[in-house]
Amino acid sequence: MKWFKAKHTELSDDDLLLRAKEEDTPEYATALFTRYIEYVYGACLKYYKNEDDAKDKVMEVYHRYLKKVKTHDVKNPKSWLYVLTKNFCLEKLRKENRDKDKLDNVILMQSDEVFHPFNEEEVDKEESLQKMEKCIETLEMEQKRCIQLFYLKKQSYKEITEQLSLSWSNVRSLIQNGRRNLKHCMEKNA
Repeated sequence: MKWFKAKHTELSDDDLLLRAKEEDTPEYATALFTRYIEYVYGACLKYYKNEDDAKDKVMEVYHRYLKKVKTHDVKNPKSWLYVLTKNFCLEKLRKENRDKDKLDNVILMQSDEVFHPFNEEEVDKEESLQKMEKCIETLEMEQKRCIQLFYLKKQSYKEITEQLSLSWSNVRSLIQNGRRNLKHCMEKNA
């Protein structure tokens, strides 16, 4: 596969590094990266197990490399590039997993399996609503405000964060804890 056209093949790695640090354009830095691009691709493929994803990550590594090559004291470009690639891939995978976990938590919180203060199928919704209102009064102030905005005003997490000037994770935590406390209260008063 052709990535970049190989240039400056007559220069050593050390010469390319020296010129890369001095240049205003990425010509020499790119020439050095090109020498080891298949190696970088192999490392990305090891972590992503998908050719298209690995190719995308090679380009992202390349952009990070261009920023770092000028400031780092590189002794062995091949080893340094491997470590840079490995760290980049691990960082991205961790972030993707955190984002996936956060999305899973949001989906779980909105699912039917999670306790909701009153069941839509209940015969006496008014009685259930009154129980819920009494139980809401027993919650801590911030939990109470978040639960009221979420359940009674039907506001989203984002709207609540903006209105109360709280972080998204804080709102999520307050609603989860408030929901749990509400459930205990309503079961106790059933």
